[in-house]
Amino acid sequence: MTSDSGQKTSAAEQELYRRYEREQALVQEELLRLAKREREAASEALNTALQRERNNTNEERQRAAQLAMELQGREAELKRQEAFYKEQLGRIERKNAEIYKLTSEQYQEAATKAEEWIKRRNTDPVCASLQSEILKCYQENKHEVLKCSELAKEYQRCVSAAQKHLLLGE
Repeated sequence: MTSDSGQKTSAAEQELYRRYEREQALVQEELLRLAKREREAASEALNTALQRERNNTNEERQRAAQLAMELQGREAELKRQEAFYKEQLGRIERKNAEIYKLTSEQYQEAATKAEEWIKRRNTDPVCASLQSEILKCYQENKHEVLKCSELAKEYQRCVSAAQKHLLLGE
């Protein structure tokens, strides 16, 4: 009986061992499925992250290209404005030079006319004969200058007439 019970124990042990191996195989399969799912999930997450990164990179490239275009547009506008203002400055400088030249010419003309007018002025002594007579009278009558008063009045009338003649341009 001992051999019968030893065989039963052994058969039961073998059955338990086979059952254990089947369950072990099932656990192994389940672990493999879980590992496969985790790899797939990680791969999907990685692919999603890579796609997101590619999209971000493309967006950044597009934004950089757009900013470059805007920059080129602004630079072109600045160049146009610079050319416009240089042209305006050139016009103003030319006009200023013309005005300066015209003003200088007018000044020279006015200065020449003024010089001519001043030079044309008669600088000959007026009433020279009366002047010498009055001086002579004062020298001869040093203590009685009233004797020369009639001559002095005549000299004043002569000077006044000469002034009037000069002012009226006769």
